[in-house]
Amino acid sequence: MMPRYKKITDLLHSYGVDVIYIESDGNLNELIPLWLESGINYVRPLEVAAHNDAVALRKKYGKDLIIGGTIDKRALAKGKEAIREEIMSKVPFLLEKGGYFPSVDHAVPTDVTFENYCYYINLIREVAGLEKLSF
Repeated sequence: MMPRYKKITDLLHSYGVDVIYIESDGNLNELIPLWLESGINYVRPLEVAAHNDAVALRKKYGKDLIIGGTIDKRALAKGKEAIREEIMSKVPFLLEKGGYFPSVDHAVPTDVTFENYCYYINLIREVAGLEKLSF
């Protein structure tokens, strides 16, 4: 796929597009260097269950890699303490380093209560220095 990706990313770069996104599931550790070499620089969702470690990836690739996701969707069903632990273990560091879009590592599961989801959203906003939302 690399030659084909490179052809597309070269064309996009020639038009000034500097962020090129790919969505992929599973463990991405072996794919990320190939994607970066091909000109793809934004990956999401970085599933925690697949052993993706966004903090380690940020330390390894710096701002060459834009990261989205990485918040374990399973933590949202476990309650406020689990949500806080999940967010605080990575989001402050990743936001400080830049090139990060916090979100769950896929769709929000159906077992997540609205209360937990609101708490998750507002905690992300708080860590990012934004006003809380009232629901």
